[in-house]
Amino acid sequence: MGSRVKVLTLVVVTMMAQAALAQPKAVSGAVNIVAAEQGGRIVAVSSEARDRNNVVIPQWSARNLIDGKYVVGTFVPPDSYGWSSQRAPTADQPEWVILAFKNDETRLINRIVIDPTTDDPPFIGRWVRDIEVQVSTTTPDGPYKSVGRFVVVNKPIKQTFEFPPVEARYLRVLILSNHGSDKCVEMGELEVYEAIVPGDALDQLIIRLENLLEDLKRYRNGVLYQQARQVEEAVTRPAQPPAEAAGQEKQPSEPQSSQ
Repeated sequence: MGSRVKVLTLVVVTMMAQAALAQPKAVSGAVNIVAAEQGGRIVAVSSEARDRNNVVIPQWSARNLIDGKYVVGTFVPPDSYGWSSQRAPTADQPEWVILAFKNDETRLINRIVIDPTTDDPPFIGRWVRDIEVQVSTTTPDGPYKSVGRFVVVNKPIKQTFEFPPVEARYLRVLILSNHGSDKCVEMGELEVYEAIVPGDALDQLIIRLENLLEDLKRYRNGVLYQQARQVEEAVTRPAQPPAEAAGQEKQPSEPQSSQ
């Protein structure tokens, strides 16, 4: 048992050391870099809900996607219901929105957050469902490359979608479908977060060692737990019943009758 644990420990430590030498995984920042208060802006949008005079309805404007005003429960900001398109999207004719960061800077991103909640209830099926996230490093007209397709569930909650770090000067979100409505598609808020990769060699080493230390602690705790379980099982295991012959005198055999 002891030699087996030592071999397993050596294998695990070797694997952890190899993992520690790999590039550290990027983490997401804590600031929504596309928010209007951070200098983000709506560059273009496929359509917006309009009134009978063909005027964009301010409460349903695309700029509401980055204003930081959320519909929560029964509370609805009086000037921001979310964004609503003028028609329902299809796979062949998706709705879309293009966003830019402060001063149209190129940023390294790896996460978006969508809150589908708007002034309309979810059961009428207007909230966003299937999306494709695309990025361009040149102009708002592209070319764009896709970083992933995602599904937004029909619930009034923030939903996070992550992808490998990618540079983006402009972000385009294609809305391919809603949850059943044939009138329009709606979305409450859209957030974008920057990918942070330690650039200093010492920072990278510290992060790797910290991750390795945490892995070793988890491994140690797992070994100790397994050993404690084995001791507990050995102590609580019921004793084997003695052989029936032990402690009992051998009974004399019955005399055989002579033929």
